Parts: sequence; C-alpha cells; structure tokens
Amino acid sequence: MTERIIRAIDEQELIGRVADTLQPVVRQALGSLGSEVKDALHGKWLGHPVHPALVSLPIGAWTLAFLFDVAEVMRGKKSGLPEAAISVGLAGAVASAITGFADWSETDGRGKKVGVVHATLNMTATALYVASLGTRRRSRQAGIGLSLLAFGLANAAAYLGGHLAFGEQIGVNHTEAPTSGKPESFVAVLRSDELADNTMVRVMAEGVAILLVRRNDRIFAIAETCTHLGGPLSEGKLDGNTVQCPWHGSRFCIEDGRVDRGPATFPARTFEVRERAGSIEVRALQA
Repeated sequence: MTERIIRAIDEQELIGRVADTLQPVVRQALGSLGSEVKDALHGKWLGHPVHPALVSLPIGAWTLAFLFDVAEVMRGKKSGLPEAAISVGLAGAVASAITGFADWSETDGRGKKVGVVHATLNMTATALYVASLGTRRRSRQAGIGLSLLAFGLANAAAYLGGHLAFGEQIGVNHTEAPTSGKPESFVAVLRSDELADNTMVRVMAEGVAILLVRRNDRIFAIAETCTHLGGPLSEGKLDGNTVQCPWHGSRFCIEDGRVDRGPATFPARTFEVRERAGSIEVRALQA
C-alpha cells in the first residue's frame, strides 16, 4: 500500500511543479540566514538531523490532546488539558517546520515531491489546531471535531515522514554500513605515482568506495559516498583540507571526516592509509 501511495504522489505533475517552484525560494530564504544558522537547522551541531527529534514534541502533545478530548467526551466533564496540550504541540510544530524545510530544501527526486505533501498535511493540521482553540470558546463540540480532524491529518503526515526517512532515506547516513569494518587488513588500491599532489582518486577496497587525497605530500582516505544523500565525493571539489559534494554542497574534512558544512550531519568515514613498495594501501580504522 505504501508504494502505491508514494507512486501516486510521484506521478502528480502539479506536485512536481510546486516543489520545483518552492524549493529555490526556501533554499534562498534559509541561505540568507547564513551558513552557520542553516547548518544548525540541519543538525550539524548534533551530529544527527534535528528535525526528527523535534517532531516528537507536536506528535506527543497532540496525541495527549486527542486522549484528553476522548476522555472529556466520555465523561462529559470539561477540562483545560486539551487546550494546553494543543498549545504545546503548536509551539513544537513551528520549530519542527523550520528544520523540516531546511532538510527538504536539499532533497531531490521523489523525496522532494513526498516532502511537499508531508509539509502540506502538517501545515493544514496546524491550522486546524489553531482554529480548534478559537472555536472551542464558542462551540466546544465543533472545536473538538476540528482537533480530531487535525489529529488524523497529522498522523497521515507522520506516515509520510516515516517513509521519507526509511523509504527515501532522507536524513540517514548514506555510507556503507554493512561494510563498516572493511577492509580488515591493509589492501593495495593504487600505485603511489598515480595519485598526484592536490588530486583525488576513487578506489575500491573489498566493495568499499574510498576517496584517496594527496595533499602536501600526505595521503588521506575517506568514504567516497556523501553521508547526506549518497553523492560521489570524487566528482566534487577539493578545497584546502575539505572536499565538497557535487550534489548539495556538503563539505567534509579529509583529515578526520568531520562535517565542515551541511546539509550533511553525519561525518564521513575515514581509513588508515600507508604507502608500501610503491603502492597505496588502506584498511578500516582499528578499534
């Protein structure tokens, strides 16, 4: 069922046009805040996307509001708890939306379209909760009805959000987890004279894509796959001690793999490297 829903969204040309129109605007607006602020919204400071962490606040608060409303209807006794829970959820929704837009501004393909629907459902649910707070003063029953509708839409949005993370792999580490311990021993991957100074070369070692960089007569080895959305770092730009992904501009330090600039939040994996008998050899970092 999930794949049918996602395929239906992907086939809608209108959604694609909306996404293509809005994304540059959102990216420019966030970019005007400065790279440090944008990186903070992505979660660079946390070493993990911050949006999923913030999402739990509105979802949790609105779930409590739903339970309080159900209890009120069953008991017939008015309580101020639903309004308090809705208000907390609205505050969390604002922070969640800002970080969510930051992540969405650096997505492509099907994930970009699904993100538009995800955001639209969330914004509609948020608007309904605001309307519910105002309506409850005039008609308690109508206000509760709006909250129930909002709760349904918020859960539909959360369903799509889960697919964005686990299906489209937005916000996950795109390095090769199944091969995280490989190569276990030093493996020759390139002749020393094939790596000139201030150049990068993509090599393979036991199924692991590795980027070799020679800079100032030192050789560095990091994962060739960008942790953000899997971009090929070997096709990017070497700038000092950092390499920039060609897809969304994430930059990684070649010395230790740390994120120098987002939207990536996970560091790049690094490897031990040595030269022996005219060859460059690499292996996984030893614990």
